[in-house]
Parts: sequence; structure tokens; C-alpha cells
Amino acid sequence: MFPGRLASRSVSRTTAAIAASVTVFALLLAGCSDDSSSSAAATTAVSTYQVDASKAGMFVVSYRNAFPKLAEGRDDAAVAAVLNRSCSDIEAGKSEADTVATIIEAASNGDTAPTNEEAIAVYQMSKLMC
Repeated sequence: MFPGRLASRSVSRTTAAIAASVTVFALLLAGCSDDSSSSAAATTAVSTYQVDASKAGMFVVSYRNAFPKLAEGRDDAAVAAVLNRSCSDIEAGKSEADTVATIIEAASNGDTAPTNEEAIAVYQMSKLMC
């Protein structure tokens, strides 16, 4: 009957859900301890760089909105791992081309791989958040 009102309610519910998800994710990451004996062993194989929880939360929300097919079926930690891997390469001084190749590998989701342009966009976001 009032399509504008329904659309506006849907948008505010979506916005509230995103804000709640980011808050929960940031709180979960902030509450995790960095026990060097267990977490270092788990992350050494993939990435040694750990992005700040609030930046990771912002990245997760942006990534999910910009690349829904790449984020589909992935939890927040898996999406944040894309940022951590790219930041690890950036901090190590790797070239943009090498970092973009890492992003394509890390961001691939089953048969869905990011285009070169999408990987460059992730690289640009990563540079801002590392």
C-alpha cells in the first residue's frame, strides 16, 4: 500500500543489522586474547599481520556490501583474513601486482574468483586500513 514506507523500513532494518554485526564482531575480536602459543602457530602459515579489530570490522562490512558473491557463505573471520593477508604483503613491501595476486587467491570463494579490478579495489581498501 505504501511502498516507500516499506522500502524505508527495510533499509533501516538492514542498516541496524549491519551496525549490530560490526559491533558484535569488534567486541568478539577485542575479547580474544593473543595467546602467542596457540594463535601464532595458527596464523604463521597464512599471515603474520593482524589488523585492528575496528578496522577489520569496517573492512568486513565494506567487503560484504561491495562483493556479495565473494563473501557468500564466509564468516567474518574468513573475510577479515583477506585483509590480514593483503596487509601482511603490503607491510612486507611486496609490489602491488604481487599483493593483488595474493588477494585474488585469498578472496576466491569456491568457483567465484574476484576480477582483477575487484582485487585492486580490495588492495586500495587494504592500503587504507593497514
